[in-house]
Amino acid sequence: MFSEERRQEIYTIIREQKKVKVAQLAEKFSVTLETIRNDLKYLEGEGLIKRCHGGAILGKQEIKKISKFSDSFDISCLLHDLLIVRERKDRKPEGKVCVLGSFVVDIIANVDSFPKVGELINSKSNSIGPGGKGTNQAMAASFSDAKVHLITKVGEDHFSKYAYKYLQESGIDSFTIFQTEIEPTGSSISYLADRTQNNITATYLGANNTFSDQEIDISLPYVSEADVLLLQGEINIEANIKAALFAKSVNKTVVLNVAPYNENLKQLYSNLDFITLNANQASHWADIEINDINDAKQAIGIISGDENKKVIIYMDELGVVYFDGRATFHIPPMPSLRVDTMAATDAFNGAFASKIAAGGTMHESVLFASAFLSAFIEQKGVTAMPVLSQVQARLKSRLEDIRPQIICNEKRCI
Repeated sequence: MFSEERRQEIYTIIREQKKVKVAQLAEKFSVTLETIRNDLKYLEGEGLIKRCHGGAILGKQEIKKISKFSDSFDISCLLHDLLIVRERKDRKPEGKVCVLGSFVVDIIANVDSFPKVGELINSKSNSIGPGGKGTNQAMAASFSDAKVHLITKVGEDHFSKYAYKYLQESGIDSFTIFQTEIEPTGSSISYLADRTQNNITATYLGANNTFSDQEIDISLPYVSEADVLLLQGEINIEANIKAALFAKSVNKTVVLNVAPYNENLKQLYSNLDFITLNANQASHWADIEINDINDAKQAIGIISGDENKKVIIYMDELGVVYFDGRATFHIPPMPSLRVDTMAATDAFNGAFASKIAAGGTMHESVLFASAFLSAFIEQKGVTAMPVLSQVQARLKSRLEDIRPQIICNEKRCI
């Protein structure tokens, strides 16, 4: 047997058993203990496993082509203050979520209000930090007590090293990072208006838009191990389709956050269980203007379609309207002090997926996600996730005030 074949089989064994002893491997492959130690050293160098006394355990992350990360300049030194990550004690994950999605570097300008066309304004402050809908939602799911694996892709630039360092420190259980030399790490430019706490963002997807069939094939075991596959619109549609098709073939729940809206995302429809959108995205999908709850109700009838998909529309200050397959409901927003609404819907979607993965009903999951979001926007920064105990206390104290209000007994009623 060639060493490459043996190492692949060793890695497969460790993935299945989570840990293994050197002596057991030496006996299985009829080689010396030193040969196995060298194999484990190689696999550890690839970021696949972690060696320990007498054996090895499954590593926290898989890194593809990690050796090409630049060592000449560490951009993370500029971003250290934005790593807002809290340690969680005695964590017992209740469900498993696999997130296939983006990592981008956010460049954020804080302004009093948005500039008009041709207007030059001064920002109150600028900041650079981690983002991307895939990464944000993986963080939210993780801090909602799901066991999370994130699959993402970066370029071969200085930001790629920061992505790896950030995810190592993020608290996400495990992750796979692919790299490409064709495109840079994704980036976005945002204006955050202090007066309204609204934002406008333009994102360059870069590496996120280059997932290959082979990379998705490599990632499918993580989909198979999860309860929920969470997708968004910030990677190439071919990758989303392949992952969703596989997930449904092994009876996994698939959630699509239609963000940003793209007509191509409708190709995923038949393999989805839940479709989540904000009012703007729902307006594009349904091709109607959405200004109030009744408009959202009509849009749901269109988006849910012939297969009666479950749909959630986040209406910002009007709350959430959702269809559970039988009836349409409205949940008013939970009272909160709006400090920073950047990535608010990402927080909602990650929390929702975590609750669904844990076996929650749609009603329970939407309520939990609403509580998580209301706590999230009271803090500054997209990585500033709320403490779970605070979310649960908020949910308990407001449960009577935010009980879902049925607004339609049939999908298409008006």
